[in-house]
Amino acid sequence: MKTLIVSTILSLTLVAGCKKGSSCEQVVDHTLSLMPAEMKGQLETGKADAVAKCEKASPEAQKCALDAQSLEELMKCPKS
Repeated sequence: MKTLIVSTILSLTLVAGCKKGSSCEQVVDHTLSLMPAEMKGQLETGKADAVAKCEKASPEAQKCALDAQSLEELMKCPKS
């Protein structure tokens, strides 16, 4: 179950919210700040990939990810 949650959240992180030229690092850091401590370590190892892939996200996905105040809100964000 934990692996499924981490995979889902990592997928959201990968697409949640950056357009080219903006700070994907901020989006990934914000997403990580919403994670429980036991999941942060697993997600931090994929941070470089998350930053690289977030450049492909839609403006809606990026705004949603940056505005999310909880994991529940983040999970509702568009995935592309």
